[in-house]
Amino acid sequence: MRVLRRSVADPVERSRAIVRQLRSMPDVQRADTVMAFTPVAGEPDVTELMVHGGVLPEHEPDPASVDVVIVPGLAFTPRGDRLGQGGGWYDRFLAGLRPDAVTIGVGFHEQVVDHLPVESHDIRLHHIVTA
Repeated sequence: MRVLRRSVADPVERSRAIVRQLRSMPDVQRADTVMAFTPVAGEPDVTELMVHGGVLPEHEPDPASVDVVIVPGLAFTPRGDRLGQGGGWYDRFLAGLRPDAVTIGVGFHEQVVDHLPVESHDIRLHHIVTA
């Protein structure tokens, strides 16, 4: 998946399409605090969302203060299952969110698969946005 993710065509334009979709979502529009991420190789660049009311994971935000979390991943299912990098940071963070917080996985459509291995600590995402 890492190789596939790094080989997608038009990652810049597709990242912009993902940002447009995110900005059109009512949950994102009404959020006071959106947590996004600084992309690593192959991840969509959604840093445009950080212009107003945004936080980054490296700033260690309080999960109770975040309204929407934009989550990267290696692969996703349409149901919201996610394969991360293997460190478990997002699963631990997402477990501490308020019940009304919204989680949105972002990736390229090639990263969506029918099934992923799911463990008891894995947190299912509310939405998946791809381009």
